[in-house]
Amino acid sequence: MSRDLVVILLLQISFSVSKFTDGNYDLTPDLFHLDDFDKCLYLTNSTDPAYCSLTVQLQPENPENASEAWDIIEEMSSDNRNYRHDLLRHGICTSGICSSYQGTISECLDHHYKTKYQNLGLVGRVEEMRCETRTSKHKVDATDLTISVFLGVYVAFVLSVTIWLEIVKNKSKRDTSNNRTLTRTQKCLSVFSIFDNMKIIVDVRHQDKDYMPFLQTIRFVLSVLVIFGHVKGFDKITPLLNPDSYEKEAKTWFHLFFSQGKIIVSIFFIISSWLMAIKFFRRLKAEGYVDFGYVLRSTIKRYIRFTSGQILIVALHGTLLVHLFRGPLWETIMGTEHQMCRENWWTNLLYVGNFAVSDGICLIHTWSLSVDFQLTVLGLLILWLTQKKPRYLFVACGLVITGHIIITFAYLFSNNYKFSVLFTPELTYYLRVLFVKEWQATWTTTCSNLAALGCGLCIGYFSTKYDKEKFITKKVDYLEGLLVTRWLFQVYATLWWVITTILVVGTPLASMCSMTTWYYSHSRWFTAAYGSTDKVFFIFGIAMLIFGFSQDIGGVFKKYMESAPMYTLGQLSFGAYIIHYTFLNIEAGLRRTLHYMSDYLIVAEIMKNVTLSYLSSLILTVFVLLPMERLSKMLIVKKTKTE
Repeated sequence: MSRDLVVILLLQISFSVSKFTDGNYDLTPDLFHLDDFDKCLYLTNSTDPAYCSLTVQLQPENPENASEAWDIIEEMSSDNRNYRHDLLRHGICTSGICSSYQGTISECLDHHYKTKYQNLGLVGRVEEMRCETRTSKHKVDATDLTISVFLGVYVAFVLSVTIWLEIVKNKSKRDTSNNRTLTRTQKCLSVFSIFDNMKIIVDVRHQDKDYMPFLQTIRFVLSVLVIFGHVKGFDKITPLLNPDSYEKEAKTWFHLFFSQGKIIVSIFFIISSWLMAIKFFRRLKAEGYVDFGYVLRSTIKRYIRFTSGQILIVALHGTLLVHLFRGPLWETIMGTEHQMCRENWWTNLLYVGNFAVSDGICLIHTWSLSVDFQLTVLGLLILWLTQKKPRYLFVACGLVITGHIIITFAYLFSNNYKFSVLFTPELTYYLRVLFVKEWQATWTTTCSNLAALGCGLCIGYFSTKYDKEKFITKKVDYLEGLLVTRWLFQVYATLWWVITTILVVGTPLASMCSMTTWYYSHSRWFTAAYGSTDKVFFIFGIAMLIFGFSQDIGGVFKKYMESAPMYTLGQLSFGAYIIHYTFLNIEAGLRRTLHYMSDYLIVAEIMKNVTLSYLSSLILTVFVLLPMERLSKMLIVKKTKTE
């Protein structure tokens, strides 16, 4: 094993050493270039200026006797961890180039690039072109106006209800003889109170009895990790000033970490399944039988929770945001998102977006909400059908996990897909990885996340069963009087830490080791087998971790996770997750020059985006998420006999 690790490290070092030095970049055309967008369109005397974004294909002028520049381009492009240096991505102002040309802009630019690099023995051909003029192609329409009016009316409604409730409360305090309670309508309106919702967010006493305190910390950490990964990716989706830095980073181990997002996101699904099972079994324990109405009510409640915040962000991307700014990259990023949200908004509302990724899903990160909702419906049906006998639940969970392995294996093997996707520079550029079938197969499909559902339902059952009498305590009670109870508990706790650490940390590390040489040595059988089981091992480790925390294992670490600040941040994590993508899109679209990539700037961007996302989530939660969640509980949830 140690010898294999040494070989992998040596391969990694050898791959990181390039045949070409930084000086070789000076012998080739600029991979990226952006003219001044504002000067081109607004600060020029030209009567009809245009700013065009181009993709130019380079070829040798004499293929039989290629120049040195072409040899360098061919060599660098042959490594998939580099950009394709035979494709130039330029933003060009046509005022100076085409002012005296007799012909169309397309013909002018094609002629320009055919002659521009002849001194390097190269000719260019314009393959893609999108031009903008002083007049934006996006006009304000009825849909934009409708959304604007609705948002204004809704904000005014929430503010009015808040003021009204404060007046009613103050009047009740002064008039002690009047002890009237609020009517049902007034109670429904009270869920929109800003002050009441703020108290729920910051006061731990308001937490749901079904929620474990440490859960909010897990949610916060996961959301920050997702934001961290997305900021890191968005830092490179636009043209770079120093593309060689990214090419060097793509050959390092640190870069491979970002290909492990598929197993990180699965933690969200196992938490949802776990909580769903806990709530179901507590109701089953209270009533003796759970009717199908509970399944319907829980599904509707879940739909409202997901949709209330998501539909607002979808509406903003499909209407107002595209009108805010303009720039050389704005149309490519925000214009494309605007079009997808206008055309495919219904996939977000029906939660089938994970099946429509290749067609252009609105807000790509919401694929996880589609998977989560689908797993919720399936999990509720499994719980309802197996409620009479627990062993049926274990059989169903076993079949679900087996289905995960078999379906994923068959899909990967039959299509000869890799077990994960390496985020190369070309795939990262404008998020082209989203249209790669391997990425969709290993990340966004429901069947590739079934194991999270199976494990979540099982630990939910055990967490409920051993809620009062802990699992470890029950086992060691048989040895009462032998003075080994405390020692045996420590043995259990130590084994728990060792196994969970191996599975949770070891799985992504093993995947990273395999990805260093997968293009050279891994067989079709290996990639399919590993790709169908790696997530299962990781999920099993997370399941053990969560169950251990619910059984009071974790010591000081668990105590910190149950602190009040973590509870508040956890409450805001869902809103931060759905809104952070908007800030990333806007920031990338506003770039007007080539972006300089550096570790310091990335850290600063992460801190800024996390702060903006959570502050915005506070507003979103107070105005939308919490009111809708409280209203759904008031109108839909049926109380148990004990309640």
